Amino acid sequence: MIQVGDLVRFKFPAQTAGALTALKVAKRMEARINKRTGLALEIHGGNILVNFEGDVILVHVMFLEVINENR
Repeated sequence: MIQVGDLVRFKFPAQTAGALTALKVAKRMEARINKRTGLALEIHGGNILVNFEGDVILVHVMFLEVINENR
């Protein structure tokens, strides 16, 4: 479970529910994040506000994986 202060990175989901639109969203997000490491700032239900080296993006939790936990 991702918590505020965790270091995260983009993870392309193994399965995406839905259709082609979900894949398009995932590909656009992957291109925008571009393998950068992010810091989880806020949690809003199933979405996380992440700072990717100055670019703050709201990302669904299924697109993220924890690198380092802040505990």
